[in-house]
Amino acid sequence: TGTDMLQLTAMARFSLNMNDTMDVVLAAGRNPYDELFPLYVRTIHDPRRVYRNAGRYHARFSDAHLKVVSPDPRFNQAFTLAMMATDQCFVKTPGLGTSLVAGYATTSHGWDGGHAVNGRPGYSWYFGRDGQWSGMAVLGYGDFDGVKDVLRLYQDFQDLNGKIFHELSTSGFVHYDASDATPLYVVLAGRYLKHSGDTTFIMDSWEHIERAMEYCYSTDTDEDGLIENTNAGHGWVEGGHLFGSHSSLYLTSCWLEALENAAYMAGSTGKTDLAHTYGRDARRVKKLLIRKFWNRKNRFFRHGMLKDGSFIGSRTIMPAIPMLFRQVDTTCTTHMLKVFSSDDFSSDWGTRIVGRSHPAFNPSGYHTGSVWPLFTGWASLAEYAYGRGIQGFTHLHGTLNVYDDWSLGYIEEVLHGTEYKPSGVCFHQCWSEAMALQPVIEGMLGFRPDAVNGKVALAPFLPAHWDSLRVQNIRTGELYLDLEFTRDSARYIYKITGSSGKAVHVFFRPVLPPGTQILDVILNGRPADHTIHTFPQGIRIDTELSTEHSNTLEIFYTGGISVVPVNPRLKAGYPSDGLRIISSQLNDAVYEITLEGKNGETYALPLWMRNNNIDRITQAETGAGTGPLKELSVAFKGTEEGYSRKTILIRLK
Repeated sequence: TGTDMLQLTAMARFSLNMNDTMDVVLAAGRNPYDELFPLYVRTIHDPRRVYRNAGRYHARFSDAHLKVVSPDPRFNQAFTLAMMATDQCFVKTPGLGTSLVAGYATTSHGWDGGHAVNGRPGYSWYFGRDGQWSGMAVLGYGDFDGVKDVLRLYQDFQDLNGKIFHELSTSGFVHYDASDATPLYVVLAGRYLKHSGDTTFIMDSWEHIERAMEYCYSTDTDEDGLIENTNAGHGWVEGGHLFGSHSSLYLTSCWLEALENAAYMAGSTGKTDLAHTYGRDARRVKKLLIRKFWNRKNRFFRHGMLKDGSFIGSRTIMPAIPMLFRQVDTTCTTHMLKVFSSDDFSSDWGTRIVGRSHPAFNPSGYHTGSVWPLFTGWASLAEYAYGRGIQGFTHLHGTLNVYDDWSLGYIEEVLHGTEYKPSGVCFHQCWSEAMALQPVIEGMLGFRPDAVNGKVALAPFLPAHWDSLRVQNIRTGELYLDLEFTRDSARYIYKITGSSGKAVHVFFRPVLPPGTQILDVILNGRPADHTIHTFPQGIRIDTELSTEHSNTLEIFYTGGISVVPVNPRLKAGYPSDGLRIISSQLNDAVYEITLEGKNGETYALPLWMRNNNIDRITQAETGAGTGPLKELSVAFKGTEEGYSRKTILIRLK
């Protein structure tokens, strides 16, 4: 029946026998009754039509967007489902527009069970920061039109002072109580331009972009160069012991990234003076970020600065933000990233906002120790950005593993910090899906486009035990790239093919395991100009090529050794007890692996090694293995409850 009421409640009872099936069809909306009723009639007479249409849609979506096929079928399925689940968060609301909603859930419970039935299914309304962080992954898999819709909705509901909303309900209620949505809107716009090359849309949107920047500048009331939370709103943290920053590290990092993207957009659209101003201010804020927030004594970034100049000094996951934006040098990152990969911050299924050692640690608390796939994605991106692909892959895989528990095919909003179980209210969270994708795209594949200038970087950093990979529909501007990788005992072979259209210049920088000896590098049958860069977890080969034609890069090699990323099998309701890889590096002829493990446990640690030239191993025993993939047995014999650390030394002949 039709109704003008704001809310309609109904109940129906049905008696079903075992193996009976029943279709339930509801037709509801703001449309007139005479539009909704025919839709209901068509559906109830052919409910399979909905299924068929959904299947056709997903087939078209898969064909048109990024596709990643690895040797691991579970990884492939999880990645595909996460991409589909992200796309399912696009919602069109008549009279408002189209954008990403934050997620979906039932109305049956809320935080701590305090909302028995609250009538709000999950977070299925439009959020500022949620759509902005999620939109970065959507760009990565190639849906430029979707992100353009997201940006348009922010612009349509931009406040008169230039501020971007925090929440917009599908009924049209809007509020602006967050400080980070405005700089992140500028970041997403800048990334949209880098991916798409669409200068026309950016020029048409410039009034909104400039007003957003002016709003951010206006919040710097003490004129110290940092935009503020005070009187502007919360950033990521909305309450609890971490709340209360005058200027948080997170907000400062988002502001720096907004300045750099604003400079890029201004420079790309002929606004030279503004590009100079934004670039100059970005350089200033970059220095302030280190000067204000870096704690040299404990080698960690402070969480936030208070109005009196003192600090909230808690160690949190938030330093991952300036790291994933590549805003700091390696002198500030090594120790923090080791802490992130330790048992203090990491569980088998992801990272916590604070470690177990924090005085306020609560594994079920929103901002006090629960695991967020969002945080895990941030940590993974930070790890890849600073050459820690083993830890980066471990973390992203921890999130992808969640898809076949609880809400099948989807990734939870929040998980418990010490037991593998849900701890939030949303079973299908957009940025949980997106933050399983972005570390694969930007981290593992190293995809960084600059469509305006016809350039793209690809730096695949693959798990050492993968001998193949196929990636299709890597989109930059109107060009699509395909990447195919295979490896045998003598060669790494990379084939890069571009679709018809404008050619781009590719900076191709694959990463190989440490200890690999490069014998020759051949591009399309000829010796290739290249440089070699070494770092603890690998060797990077820097080459350049053009997509005017297909390219085949062959790297002839011998040797190489690397620990394989941890991939624990998760068990619902069980505690976190997996192995942690803290660091690994090859020093002369000694491969060193630092681990954390649960006392009393013995772990199987896979090791990829092309030449079996081990002289001796300390702190581990050799186990089974075939070909280049070996297995070490590592025992942690401590008697105290919890985790301890040990270092394995593998001396090579």
